[in-house]
Amino acid sequence: MVTKVAYGQRIAKSEKYPDGWKDLTKSQINLDVPTVICLGGDGTIGPRSANAMAKYANQLLGRNGLEDNEEIQVLSVYFDGANRLEMTNSRFCHRSDDKMSYTAEEQNPNYIYDLYEDIIKKNLYNQMGGKIAVSQAQKKLRNLNVLAFCHGDYVTCKLNEVMKQDMLSHGYSAKEIDSITKQVAVVSVVPQDKLSKSSFSKIGFASLDDYHYDSHDSSAVTDMFELDSNECSVIGIVERPTESKAHRSRMFYLDNLLDYNSIEDKFSVWLGKTEKLHQMTTYINLDYNNEFGVKSASGKTFSLMIAQALQNCVSNSCQNVQTENLMELKLDEIFKNNHPAYKTGESKLNANYLSIDVEAEVNKALTKGQKLDNILYPQPSPTLLTASHQKE
Repeated sequence: MVTKVAYGQRIAKSEKYPDGWKDLTKSQINLDVPTVICLGGDGTIGPRSANAMAKYANQLLGRNGLEDNEEIQVLSVYFDGANRLEMTNSRFCHRSDDKMSYTAEEQNPNYIYDLYEDIIKKNLYNQMGGKIAVSQAQKKLRNLNVLAFCHGDYVTCKLNEVMKQDMLSHGYSAKEIDSITKQVAVVSVVPQDKLSKSSFSKIGFASLDDYHYDSHDSSAVTDMFELDSNECSVIGIVERPTESKAHRSRMFYLDNLLDYNSIEDKFSVWLGKTEKLHQMTTYINLDYNNEFGVKSASGKTFSLMIAQALQNCVSNSCQNVQTENLMELKLDEIFKNNHPAYKTGESKLNANYLSIDVEAEVNKALTKGQKLDNILYPQPSPTLLTASHQKE
């Protein structure tokens, strides 16, 4: 069965929409207002899972109870008729040096091109198919913020590739493409690829004991730590100029996300004997707990860091639509405790995510990450959040 991309929007629950979900056609997808597009894992093959991702986005933004407010839109994607094995294989293929064992669909899924057509492409060209002014494309794409989880991160990587290839074929220069692609903001939980491959503005979060996570850094980093059930620390791994453009990508690791009840519990997670840790709710729910333990103090900070990153991305989009000139997003300032530039809810849960001060914790993580980077990657050393970056 051919995989079809389907869209929907989280709205307030009502008699007509008891699940708080409304299906959308591709013609209804636009970037006219600040937008969050949710891309879930490879199990997002129906509206229920897509609705859950949209719910998480509203939770992180502190907009519970304001789902019908049109100031910003939270949309979510699911893959109707998808073969989960093929979706997983596509992600593996993306990282593999040997692609011969994968099918053509697994190497280049058609749904990636559908997503590109439906969400991005129509904001880059005029009715005659010619490129539009760079400034116009920049303003429109700055409305696009992606919240991705696991396979959803793979999707953003492939979208990035397709977008650059298509723009080159339509006359955009490499410099113009770079200035436009960087306007897309991606907040990625458990990313599935090296951030250096992305020309979107991207920030990622992963727990070292989430065995689904795969990165060129992870094996080297985990060698630095003992599997101690009492250990709990936030580690910042920041952008490295040799691998990515300045101001473009940053990665944060956490160990441990949970305070485990025993060393046996941690080994169960570490050795991949459970799916319990690999869930979006584990990363973002401040009060999450399961049979392996409760959210650690650093795990709660991690949740707030994810919330702050998404809030500031969307706030920038809201400010951008109110100005004539482009207001670019600065990842250096992504964790500053700014008041959201959009209407927020009033619930206690919303207050937890909105009344936060994580900047000091982030700088501690970056300092720690710098020391770790100096061991793993002696040249060049990374820069701190407050330090000036080299020009691109």
